[in-house]
Amino acid sequence: MNIYVGTYTSADSQGIERYVLNTKTGSLQYLKTIPHISNPSYLRFSSDGRYLFAVNELSEWQGKPQGAVSAFKVKENGDLQLINQVASHGRAPCYLIVTQGDRFLLLNNYLDGTAMSLPIESDGHLGSPVSVIRFEGSGPNKQRQDASHVHSINLDPTHHFAVVADLGTDRLSVLGFDPLSGQLRLLKDKTVQTALGAGPRHTVFSKDGKFLFVADELNNTVEVFSFEPDNGTLRHLQTVSTLPQGFTGTNYPADIHLSPDGKFLYVSNRGHESIAIFGVQQDGQINFVGSESVRGSWPRNFTLSPDGRFLIVANQKSKDLVVFRRDAKTGLLTFLFRQSTIATPACVKIAP
Repeated sequence: MNIYVGTYTSADSQGIERYVLNTKTGSLQYLKTIPHISNPSYLRFSSDGRYLFAVNELSEWQGKPQGAVSAFKVKENGDLQLINQVASHGRAPCYLIVTQGDRFLLLNNYLDGTAMSLPIESDGHLGSPVSVIRFEGSGPNKQRQDASHVHSINLDPTHHFAVVADLGTDRLSVLGFDPLSGQLRLLKDKTVQTALGAGPRHTVFSKDGKFLFVADELNNTVEVFSFEPDNGTLRHLQTVSTLPQGFTGTNYPADIHLSPDGKFLYVSNRGHESIAIFGVQQDGQINFVGSESVRGSWPRNFTLSPDGRFLIVANQKSKDLVVFRRDAKTGLLTFLFRQSTIATPACVKIAP
C-alpha cells in the first residue's frame, strides 16, 4: 500500500515523501522524497489515483501575496511528475478536495478567508478559478480570530452543497455547488454559528449525508449537526469534549474522520497527543469511547485505510508516522509501528 506524506519544507524538508505500508505487519518503509515542492502541507488524489494535487501553503508566490496549488502525474513506479502550478489567489492554502468525476478542485486560503474552485483538465492540468468567495468577520479569541480564517471545505454526498469551516469567525457556511460548471455560491441563510470561540477546523459528513461532524480547534470539542441534503440546512444536535475527564493541559484538536462503516469517529488531539475515539449512534449523536496515545507529538493529520484495518498518524513535531491496527467491533486502536520521517509531516494519504 503506497503512502504519500505532505510536509512543511525547511532545512530538513524538500517535498513529498513516499512510503510503503506492509499490510501484514503494519510496518512502514521509506522509499524516497520527491523534491523541490514548497510546503505541500495537504494532499488529495484523483479518484483513479492517476493524479495527485497539493496545496503550497505559502504567503508569497511569484512575488504576490498568495500561495499556490500543484498538480502531479503519478507514474507507474509511484514517482510524481509536475504537471503545472497555479496561484491559489490567497495566502496560506491549507486544504483541498477533488469533486466527483475529478472535474474540479475546491480549496481554501487560511490567511485571507477565501474558498475557490478550479477546473481539472483531462490530463490533470489545473485551470483558472471558476469562482472565489471571500468571507469576513472575527471571533472572541483576539490572537486566533482576528479575521476570517477558513480552514476546510467539504462537499456533502450529493455534491450539491459545500460546507466551509471558518476558524476565525466560528461559522459553518453552506455553499451551493454546481458540479457541471464548478460555480460556488454562498447561501447566507444557511450559515450557522458554532459555539463562540470554538474555532471550527475540519469536518466530515456521514455517508448518507444526514449528519456533519466538526472538530473545533479552540475549545476541544466535536459538534454534531444534522444536515438536510435537499436544501443544505444545518441544525446543531450535540457538543462533546475530545478530552478525557481530568486533563487540564493545553490542547488543539486537528483532524477528524469516520471509519468506513460509519460506526466510529476519530479526532486527533494536539497537546493531549492522542486520537479520541467516539461511537456513532443511528441518530448521529456520539459517545466517548476512549483515547489512544499517538506515541509522538502534535498529530496534525491522520488517515484510515479503505478497509478500516489501519489508522496512520502524522505527528508534526516529533517528525514521525505511527501505524495502528483498528478493531472494527470496538473502534479501539492497537499500536503497531513508528517510523521517523525525513521531513516535518503535515498530511498523510493512501494512494487509491
